[in-house]
Amino acid sequence: MAFRLLIKTKKYFIQTLKIIFPVIAFTSFTSTEFLNAQILPEYQLNDIIITASRTPITLSDLTSDVIVIGPQEIKDAPVNSVQGLLKYAAGVDLEQRGVDGVQGDVSIRGGTFEETLIMIDGVPMSDPQTGHHNLNLPITLDDIQRIEILKGPGSSVYGANAFSGIINIITKKGSNKSLSFEASGGQNGYYDALIHASMPVGILNNHVSFSRQKSNGYMHNTEFNITDFTYGASVASGTSNINLLFGYNDKRFGANSFYSTYFPNQWEHTTTKLLNVNGSFGSESFQVSPLVYWRHNDDNYILDYNDPAFYENNHHTDVYGAEVQASVASGIGVTSFGGEYNTDKIVSNNLGNHSRVKKGIFAEQKITSLEDFTVIANAYAYDYSDIGWKLWPGINLGYNITKNVRLFGSAGEAFRIPTYTELYYSSPASVGNPNLQTEETVDYEVGVNTLHSAYNARISVFYKHGKNLIDWVRSNDSQPWTARNITKINTAGVELSLQVNPSAMINNFPVYKAGIDYTYLNSSRVADEFQSQYLLQYLRHQLIINIENNWWAGIQQSWELRYESRVNAEDNFLVDTQLFRNFNVWKLFVEATNLFNKSYYEVSGVPLPGRWITAGIKLDIWK
Repeated sequence: MAFRLLIKTKKYFIQTLKIIFPVIAFTSFTSTEFLNAQILPEYQLNDIIITASRTPITLSDLTSDVIVIGPQEIKDAPVNSVQGLLKYAAGVDLEQRGVDGVQGDVSIRGGTFEETLIMIDGVPMSDPQTGHHNLNLPITLDDIQRIEILKGPGSSVYGANAFSGIINIITKKGSNKSLSFEASGGQNGYYDALIHASMPVGILNNHVSFSRQKSNGYMHNTEFNITDFTYGASVASGTSNINLLFGYNDKRFGANSFYSTYFPNQWEHTTTKLLNVNGSFGSESFQVSPLVYWRHNDDNYILDYNDPAFYENNHHTDVYGAEVQASVASGIGVTSFGGEYNTDKIVSNNLGNHSRVKKGIFAEQKITSLEDFTVIANAYAYDYSDIGWKLWPGINLGYNITKNVRLFGSAGEAFRIPTYTELYYSSPASVGNPNLQTEETVDYEVGVNTLHSAYNARISVFYKHGKNLIDWVRSNDSQPWTARNITKINTAGVELSLQVNPSAMINNFPVYKAGIDYTYLNSSRVADEFQSQYLLQYLRHQLIINIENNWWAGIQQSWELRYESRVNAEDNFLVDTQLFRNFNVWKLFVEATNLFNKSYYEVSGVPLPGRWITAGIKLDIWK
């Protein structure tokens, strides 16, 4: 298996290495004192993350497999959207129908795009109409402090739809005075303009951003026009704080062959609004954290823009939710408990008018009093109309073998509620099923993580047993796709990761960051008499290599190499890069995606662009 993987990617790696290694070799001789002046990243052992459990936990105390994409990684990546960042995350599968966040379906560890819970500051963004809208995110890259990715089930922590994993986007709180402008342009009539500002006024911290992205498209009917606006405010005093976030996202785009290859003139327009208020009040030993939120999404879809009356869908969804959590610190650890109330509704000319109520209570006990051991036990009791009250438990264990080597393991159950599209959609090509049951899974994982100032290595092995999984299936090509509960699917996998800071070990080494991640998955479906539209399109092999190096005169470059071997699809090897130079208050950059101009698909029938080069400037007046 490994030999086959090597042979299939050999020629692409050789092409890439011909570009990268001469640069490294040359700069290793030409780089002088400026290298010592560079701010080089180190792996911080005490970065606080919140996705993995209800209570904050440090990176060195993790009891599950979590990826953190930090500010520097966001800044250096050759991307212009959150979706672009996710394609470089190990174990994460981003299937795009368009670039720069036009539309992308994200899945983790072989799950479907409906099975990943997307959150912004802990607010669920999963769309009740369809998972195709889960990445309609009303924020810009400049609004993001970090992205936390939990791989594995999370229903025992966050309830419904945290099935295969969780992606939690943590926003900046505007506590520092800043003002920045960014503009870029390039091939295919592309331009991107962004303004971001943060301004503390008394005790009130404010931040606001506005961006506009537009392109004429890389082939017929792939043009897009995307607008984002975000405003946030926060007040902090001691151990208490309150935060507000409002976001707006507007996307208009040609959807050539997005949902049917027979119709190249499909068109779609979506708008997404998000409003949430959250806070934390109390002392170091007792905290109460309330949260209220509203998410609204409009979706206008036209099958043929030359004849809108032929087939047009209009969907409007609203999600209202509230949650409160209390945490109590004691001699054995931290106890957290609370409850959630959520309602969603849809008004649609195709799916009809529906609403449903979901509610639940949760509890978690984090035990840290045991020497070198961490135990986190949690459970979520959830009430949904189709299943009534049901308990979803989970447990996570961590043990420090040495100061820098940690063994971790977990087991947990998770569930997902069907979307309105899966329940009620009706067209000649696809038919929903109002009798669908809730998806369920039981997952197990064990791994080892080692953290040092110069490198970070991790290996994990996991097994997923899913039942009642929902897929669009058919017996033959003449039948429409129908939503059904597949009997069960078992998935086994292994993940390997190594991130290195070579300059911390070799003085004046021009490569200041390098990493390699490999994921292998194997799924077996018991009920295999049907053709599958989504469940058996997972990435069997995924290899991601990232390199960041210095040139002379302060010029830097980042590389992102991806090899993807998808079941029932062609293999892809793709290279993206960014070349940039930071000055006192401004930055010049050139980005190239799909550097070798490869023809490829991530969704069958929807070709993605070849080589795409853009260039731009960013000005930080205050930072």
